[in-house]
Amino acid sequence: MQGNRGDDSAPVWMKIWNFCRESTDSSEEERCLKFGPMCLKIPTIRVLLVFAKDDAQSDALKWAAEKLSCECTLAYAPEAATEAYQNIHPHLVFIDSRQSKAFDAASLCRSIRNIQGSQYSCLIAVIKKSAVDKEDGSLASHLQSGFSRWFVETHNLGNCLNELIQLHHTDVSYLLKLRAAQALFTALDSCRDGIIVTGLDHNIQYANKASEKLLGYEAKDLTGKNAQTLCRAESVKADIVESINMQVKKGKEWEGTLFHKRKSGENLPLWSRILPVETYAGSAEHLVHVNECPFSEKPFASDTTDMLPLVKPTRKGSVDVRSLGGETGLNRRQSFAKFHAMTLEPPITKVINMILATQEHSPLFVAQALDRVLDILRSTDIYSPQFTGLRQNHAEDQVASDLFSGLISNNKQVIRRFSHEAFKGVPSSGSQPPLTPSCLPTLESASPKIKEILESVNEWYFDIFQLERVTEKRPLIWVGLSIFTRFNACSLLNCDETILRNWLSLIESNYHPNPYHNSTHAADVLQVTAYFLQKPRLKAIFDPMDEVISLIAAVVHDVDHPGRNSAFLCNTGNELAILYNDLSVLESHHSAHSFKLAMSSEKVNIFQNLSKDAYKEVRRSIIDMVLATEMTKHFEHLSKFVNVFTKSVEAEEDELETSLEPSSADLAAMSTPENIILVKRILIKCADVSNPTKPLNSCKEWAYRIAEEYVAQTDEEKSKGLPIVMPAFDRAKCSIPKSQMGFIDYFVNDMFDAWDAFCDVPELIEHIKVNYEYWKLQETQRQKEIEAQVNSVTS
Repeated sequence: MQGNRGDDSAPVWMKIWNFCRESTDSSEEERCLKFGPMCLKIPTIRVLLVFAKDDAQSDALKWAAEKLSCECTLAYAPEAATEAYQNIHPHLVFIDSRQSKAFDAASLCRSIRNIQGSQYSCLIAVIKKSAVDKEDGSLASHLQSGFSRWFVETHNLGNCLNELIQLHHTDVSYLLKLRAAQALFTALDSCRDGIIVTGLDHNIQYANKASEKLLGYEAKDLTGKNAQTLCRAESVKADIVESINMQVKKGKEWEGTLFHKRKSGENLPLWSRILPVETYAGSAEHLVHVNECPFSEKPFASDTTDMLPLVKPTRKGSVDVRSLGGETGLNRRQSFAKFHAMTLEPPITKVINMILATQEHSPLFVAQALDRVLDILRSTDIYSPQFTGLRQNHAEDQVASDLFSGLISNNKQVIRRFSHEAFKGVPSSGSQPPLTPSCLPTLESASPKIKEILESVNEWYFDIFQLERVTEKRPLIWVGLSIFTRFNACSLLNCDETILRNWLSLIESNYHPNPYHNSTHAADVLQVTAYFLQKPRLKAIFDPMDEVISLIAAVVHDVDHPGRNSAFLCNTGNELAILYNDLSVLESHHSAHSFKLAMSSEKVNIFQNLSKDAYKEVRRSIIDMVLATEMTKHFEHLSKFVNVFTKSVEAEEDELETSLEPSSADLAAMSTPENIILVKRILIKCADVSNPTKPLNSCKEWAYRIAEEYVAQTDEEKSKGLPIVMPAFDRAKCSIPKSQMGFIDYFVNDMFDAWDAFCDVPELIEHIKVNYEYWKLQETQRQKEIEAQVNSVTS
């Protein structure tokens, strides 16, 4: 049968076929489907026909599919139809529903709809002509079963061809666009900026994963919320709301800084854009809210009380390192370049400084090659400093040298005794059964004095020793209850408050009454950790679970400490040293023992309701933080932190002199999981050795306690004929002022300078200076007293 479009005597179906054939021969560009700015290539349409047996209807549909160059597949049973669907993923599926005896068409339709991806297929029920004439609406059951539409039986070839053409240009095209929309959603979920789609009423219809990260909510919690309620009240004043609505009504974009309230309660300033999506001329049905990632180089409002739309400056925007996410208005200018000159500068830092200096005056290809070199250097373990790098004025200071050597000793030179000579002076805690809590205090049942002391638990001047006295040396559970409640730990861990109290009590009971490494030290480190976590920088990069992990690590970081250091345990052949192969002995034991205690009973297991993956990540992070407290790795952790943190510093002197804004680092890299680990390590390290940063009275008390514990170890080493790990702490000649000055010089200053630049704690730096001067004065007086005694003897 031949014909052409100009032959009026040709059948209708023939004219349609000729038209489609000419369309098929058109250019490749015309066979593309436009979906907004996307250009989708129309694939070969795949058709699946499901009939119990071949008849005139199946033949007509098959003929029409072949005429349109579709790939046609036939199936004669539900099982075969389901298998064929999974193999070819057809665009169109015709299911014969005229004969219910052969198979249940509705049941088959539901089975296909349960297959992943079936939402992109059009399912058509072939029905009898008589079913259309009924007035009972019985055909609605087909739609309820999952059919997209129905097709009234007809053997006319032209009708079948016409039906497929309509399906091709309507349903199939829409489903191809729907499939492409999934790619767009995937792209949005991969965006670094937070994307929220709302209606004109600002009720949220969609939020991408970046929005979840920025705001601390899950997408399901955000859906249905009013986007304006996520902003702090001051940043959505009436004039701002009016400004936004006016711009939107005009079909124009609004842009400015808004403070967004995170789920945890803090306010985060985000450079925001609100774009109307025009559907009709001058009319919009959707609004797109773009909240730009705070770590990218975007201008922030300088005045937190006036949130009028800002004009982007012409100079390259930057985030204020000192005040990101905060409202303190601090604008101290300080370049991180100063951290390149560390007191104890390891070789790797010197190499990196030389490369950075070379990069500034190198061609682009050389600078890029050097970037790669820096990445390699930063990823390797070459951060240990050389002892010869001590400050010149302390080069001959034996006390400082002994202190330095003792604290970073890696036990390579310790004397290993034979098993029959091993000294068991320190009992092995690993074999002891976990202690059980004797009482379960609650904050509500606390005495008025305890409540009064805990009122200042969020402040740096918090007096942990006063709480120690009032609680009869059980301060950890009270500090823990107060802080864990504030950080919503029970909700995040999905555990009952009673279990948390049991766990805190059990952990505290497993701290020994050592002079220094006791539960008071653990409570102090916990309080300091919580203080750091409230800083805007950490709020900006930590999620709530990161905060709880940090608090747990602080609680358990010295649990079951025997009052002797790892080198001592190695020298005595202690079971723990043998168990951990002389490597990170105490830190490994603290982390392992803490999980052993938690797993000892459901009554104390704060992790029991976490998912398997969540528990795995929480456990990994806690162990990593506890191991970071090992002093032999001090310079490695600090050097990595400093080098990664200063990688993207913009410290141009001319900009500092001419710009009103401080030069600051692009901290995009700090939000990666790998670098958040570095921040957590320095966080707990700073909390662990924060004694010199405390008010003078606290600093002095901690200094006397640590000295007593160290000299007690030296006493035991001398009495047992063991190597003296820290000769500086000899009871007969120990100088606490000298040891404190040496510790501040070689361990504290550099680390807290870096930490201050990162999370802005100038009050700590001031205390360090005051305390150092105090110890310096004490040492001067001590030397005068010694000289006076010598003179009196000689005279």
